[in-house]
Amino acid sequence: MRETLEKFKIFFSNRSVDQEQVDALQKKLTSLLPELPFEDVSKGVPFHDDWKAPASEILETCDALVCVVGPETFNSEPVDWEIREAKKLAKPLVVARMQESHLAPPSCTDLHIPIKTWEVTELAGEIAGLLVSKALFLRHDWSTGGPDVDHIWKQYNLMVQSWEALISRRQGVNTLYVSASAALLAGVGGITSAIGKADPRGLFAGAILLSFLGAALTFNWRRTIGSYGTLSTAKSKVVGALELYLPAQVFDTEWKVLEAKRYSSTTETDKQTAQFFMLLFVAIGAVSIGALVGEFL
Repeated sequence: MRETLEKFKIFFSNRSVDQEQVDALQKKLTSLLPELPFEDVSKGVPFHDDWKAPASEILETCDALVCVVGPETFNSEPVDWEIREAKKLAKPLVVARMQESHLAPPSCTDLHIPIKTWEVTELAGEIAGLLVSKALFLRHDWSTGGPDVDHIWKQYNLMVQSWEALISRRQGVNTLYVSASAALLAGVGGITSAIGKADPRGLFAGAILLSFLGAALTFNWRRTIGSYGTLSTAKSKVVGALELYLPAQVFDTEWKVLEAKRYSSTTETDKQTAQFFMLLFVAIGAVSIGALVGEFL
């Protein structure tokens, strides 16, 4: 059983003033990832001048580093050093900021580390993705030798097909949301063209309703994109873990080439598209509310 195995060692890097938020994240992760119990090994770093040596030893043995960025984290020399050290040791990294306005440590820019938004469910998926390569073979009895290559190949094919199907579904969902958003915008356009020909109060009320529906639709669109991104990341980690037992690591090599070319995830691009539509609907709603109020004054 999983309980007889060691917990995953996660190094949480943050300023002490942000510890309350880190504790809340850890509690959420515990409830969301019951099959992947973890230990916060950063608590073993001493609070004295010679902290780098023990911190480096702990980072060498940890499974991943999770950095929580608060309002003043960019000024924290220890957090910046911990990120750089973890990167040097090739440790998996997740950096998330509590608010978009919070600046990340300089190491994130220097090392081209992507910054995640503070969405606990998505963060849990990211952390699970970091740990899955280690978790995948925990129940294998290594005293009998490595996993059977034929079985690995079958599971690998199954995961690749599942990954491709997920990408196809995601594209279909994006098309559906774009079409629905375009239809609502066309409705707003129709209302705008009718101004001067019908009761403006009814028209502005209709525009407010359509903008509200559009904002709700695009908000859900953005969350759906995040969910698909989390699923895709988890599947890619599983595929990468399975490749370790195959003759060639094609997906892992491809990803390293993309990282070298500073590839930007389509998940972030799709989120920005959904965000643009959402802001557009909010702006239309605000203008319509203002116009409706003006009609009553």
